[in-house]
Amino acid sequence: MKKKQEKDNFTEALEALKNDPDIRVMRQFKQHTVSNTFNHVCHVARMSHKIEKKLHVKVDEKSLLRGAVLHDYYLYDFRKHPMSAYRHGTSHAGTALKNAEEKFNLNETEKNIIYSHMWPLNLTHIPRCREAWIVTLADKICAFEEMVLHLNFSEG
Repeated sequence: MKKKQEKDNFTEALEALKNDPDIRVMRQFKQHTVSNTFNHVCHVARMSHKIEKKLHVKVDEKSLLRGAVLHDYYLYDFRKHPMSAYRHGTSHAGTALKNAEEKFNLNETEKNIIYSHMWPLNLTHIPRCREAWIVTLADKICAFEEMVLHLNFSEG
């Protein structure tokens, strides 16, 4: 019963975020070949939740979810942007954090999740909490599934 309740709480919280117009805007930006940013961040949120449960790690689940959903809140199509893919990789976490801070009231855990999710590409943006380490790992797994395996996790 407890696992079902936890899953329901997670699903309910994710659905609330997915219905936020400021989050839904990410649908218009292509990401990782077969996906868009909205689907990618929802995939990362679900993967983060799976990792947290599998490892039996105590985390702030609300911050984990919000940080995962906002980690790529950079709001532009980098393929149409006049910067290299490498430059996008090293700078978009800072842009995502700036954009998220303008629209959402973030706590320090959520800020660290967003800012550090590209570690180790950004060597100085180190994950400083469990939640940030989990999202960083989940993002790498999801990027692999989307870019190499060409799996598309559509959130509708």
